[in-house]
Amino acid sequence: MISLEEAHRLIGSLPALTPVATPLAMALGHVCSEDVYAVSNCPSVASSLKDGFAVFASDIDHASPSAPVVLSVIGSLVAGDESGPVEVTSGKAVRIMTGAPIPPGATSVVAAEFTREGQNDVAVTADAGVGRNILSKGSDITKGQRILKKGTIISPGHLGLLASAGVGELLCHPFPRVAIAATGSELVWPGDVIGPGKVAASNMVTAGAELLRLGIDASSCILRDNLDRLEERFGELVKEADLLITCGGVLDGDKDLTMKAMERLGMEKIFHRVRIGPGKGACLGRLGNTIVFNLPGGPPSNHVALVLLALPGCRRLMGIENCFPQKRKVAVGKSLKGQKNWTQLTYCRVRYEGDQLIASLLPESGRLERIGEANALAELPEGCEMIEAGSYASTWILAPEQVL
Repeated sequence: MISLEEAHRLIGSLPALTPVATPLAMALGHVCSEDVYAVSNCPSVASSLKDGFAVFASDIDHASPSAPVVLSVIGSLVAGDESGPVEVTSGKAVRIMTGAPIPPGATSVVAAEFTREGQNDVAVTADAGVGRNILSKGSDITKGQRILKKGTIISPGHLGLLASAGVGELLCHPFPRVAIAATGSELVWPGDVIGPGKVAASNMVTAGAELLRLGIDASSCILRDNLDRLEERFGELVKEADLLITCGGVLDGDKDLTMKAMERLGMEKIFHRVRIGPGKGACLGRLGNTIVFNLPGGPPSNHVALVLLALPGCRRLMGIENCFPQKRKVAVGKSLKGQKNWTQLTYCRVRYEGDQLIASLLPESGRLERIGEANALAELPEGCEMIEAGSYASTWILAPEQVL
């Protein structure tokens, strides 16, 4: 049995999946595995920021509503056009739309609201100094510029940046293929009738939903308490998955067959059991190229092991360096009691009171209700048996978007 700190060190040392070329349409949420450089300038040419007229700026230095300057209109340009042979000289103007290339000779663009267009000319009623309303070539992105650092998690904004820079695909760590196996003859599929002595496979549902938030659509199955069948099915699952998460069967009872089946398959144990409560029965191992997390079956133990061990392991395979939940120092509203020889984790609800984060313990209720209400886990580390009310506890933030 190892400490939570040591378990995290081992999880953090797991290698990320081998990078693959990933089209932009598939890259959201992935981690880029190398620095990315712009293939082209953006904009690719100097272009107009306004609908209006490209002009020779000095022509309209003194233009005003009472003394408009009249210029001959010698052409027009819209976004996507080439600037063409038309050249702006003194006394001339080109009608131009937003995004259109600046024609040769033009030194500014006067916005349409400061003009009155005639048949073949335009009356300009305001000045537009050199460079006004012109977006210079490469002013947003310069060809060859580094636009993403290795290790960046791709966001929607990054995708727009990459597209604008002419990048169509990039090397990313792929999402792992994940399988979830809930074990126990008492389990039924969610939505099925729950007869006497049966329970819904809620751990499987929770794990699947947590993975879906990462962008991973995991496969799920329920396996009955039969050692030969468990060995067979686990062997099949690891052939198709980069990560296998099992729920239940990790203790030492007659029906706790998961670990026995894993031993039959020759799983290499990286750790077995962690000094945390709840969640101590968790195991991390490797079967061939597949990482395996064997989690306890009791809902709080399963959930704590899932969010503090298995999900960080999944994020590590995705290439995320800081793969663990955010940890904050939070004032506790009530005293917390722990155990000297292990890390105690307590479900709580973290919120802001003014500019201070406060952790409120959840009222006594059913185990699953506490899991549903909590957005954090307050930690009492090994050797700490009490944190007094008003003192600070290191707290794992499980749902940052709910900390208001």
